[in-house]
Amino acid sequence: MSKMDVLFVVPRNVQDFQVGTVPDAIEPPAKARFMMAYLWRRGCSQALIDANLTEDTPEEIAKEVVAADPRFVMMPDYGYNPSASTQTMVSAREFAQAIRNLAPRLPIMMSGTHPAAIPAKTLMDEPIDYVCVGEGPITVHEMILAQRAGGAYSDIKKVRALVHWDKTAEDAVVVRNDPAPLIDLNAEPAIDGWKFMDPRRYVAHHWQAFYQGMDKRMPYANPYSREGCPFHCGFCNIQATFRDGDQLLRVQGLLKPGVHSFRSLQPELFVKEVTYLVETYGVKTFKIPDEMFMLGDHWKQIFRMIAEHYGDLLNFWSYARVDTFGPKDMNIFRAGGGRWAALGIEAANSTVRSGQGKKFNDDLIHRRVAAMHAAGIEGALNYIFGLQDDTTESMQETFQLACELNGTYGNFYCAQALPGANSLYRDAKKADYPLPERPGGPGWIGHAQYSWESEPCYLGHALTPAQILKFRDEAHVKYYRRPEYRERILRDPKFGPVAMKNIDDWIAQIEKLPRKLLGHPKP
Repeated sequence: MSKMDVLFVVPRNVQDFQVGTVPDAIEPPAKARFMMAYLWRRGCSQALIDANLTEDTPEEIAKEVVAADPRFVMMPDYGYNPSASTQTMVSAREFAQAIRNLAPRLPIMMSGTHPAAIPAKTLMDEPIDYVCVGEGPITVHEMILAQRAGGAYSDIKKVRALVHWDKTAEDAVVVRNDPAPLIDLNAEPAIDGWKFMDPRRYVAHHWQAFYQGMDKRMPYANPYSREGCPFHCGFCNIQATFRDGDQLLRVQGLLKPGVHSFRSLQPELFVKEVTYLVETYGVKTFKIPDEMFMLGDHWKQIFRMIAEHYGDLLNFWSYARVDTFGPKDMNIFRAGGGRWAALGIEAANSTVRSGQGKKFNDDLIHRRVAAMHAAGIEGALNYIFGLQDDTTESMQETFQLACELNGTYGNFYCAQALPGANSLYRDAKKADYPLPERPGGPGWIGHAQYSWESEPCYLGHALTPAQILKFRDEAHVKYYRRPEYRERILRDPKFGPVAMKNIDDWIAQIEKLPRKLLGHPKP
């Protein structure tokens, strides 16, 4: 039997807390799927271990890895939202170290938003051999070819979008190989990657299932239709894995300076994948994880086609921007089963909001959310406390705006300077701000929104990180206990008493969150 070419090991997503009777979502590893589809079409042997689907310890999973005996391990480090890679590094390190302890010579590669943003630091800090700074498929395939040939350093140097150690020098140095081009999504669709991950094992977010029980949340799938984003929100880092490819396009004159790449799958191919998932696995609940789905005619074509195939049978949610999701188009989304739109509102104060690339006005926010609700689309509305120039008064304004909009899912964050973020991380480093990864700091877990060690990033003088964290936690609880919110949930037949109980269980857990910054003991 020939040796397995590569084993994908997906680290456990940060489980900050359990949500009573409604546990956290478990999403299929979409980026691993993209790579595995590419490799499958090239005849590579591979397998997947998703730590999120088991309670096995890192040591137990390491034994599975050693038993599989792959040429190397690929560890895609992505969280369940586009910028959640950094906090997942805590888990990634545990699994990599456990593998390293049992098999010191087994090569380990990491990919993801965080490793791509700071590859040299990742290589130096983590118990791994390689970092992929691109989107993955080309790098992993070329590494397989290099390992099949014996893994000589002369072959490793040719693997594109790879960062690694040159140990042939007198003092080992970090080397960054040539970049890899971005993949043509239409020539290399991810649909074949579903052969390695069964959607029937995955679980939708509790709010997408209208806060109902587990029978409404499985199976669950998350097909991509687009990669990249043309916008430049200061706190966002999702472009990190595409930057090498972007630079190649600029050299070729195919992308202007300062412009992000933005690729789309043909609508027909996306609908083909949806149809495959419905007919093969019985999937009815979908997330579209594109950072920028609702822009132009692309998404409208998709939802017109889905409406023709399935009418209102399915349950989709996707990210959207207030200024690109217009009222005239909302019925198109809803007719094809679009039930939730996640809007990044961020802040009520227009100055604070505009500093993050969100220059739409206050009136537009109210009108768009009202139009969504009128169209039967629920709002998963996102807000950030502690952005630059925020004050106690402006944070209170943001909370008041959230209450006025009364979204069915109000999602509150503290600002975090994640590695690779368009400007926030750079500004924080320039200001010598004490980020969680500082010597003596909590490390990457400090970027996790619900962790005991959580530390907001605040580039201002009016607030302290502890004040921001306290405000955020109290706002989250207050929001869901308002009479106006509870009345809406109880009178809507999609939600009702079962949803209200599950929400109450969830908020009871949120209310007890221990925080180091607030003087709480470590759990």
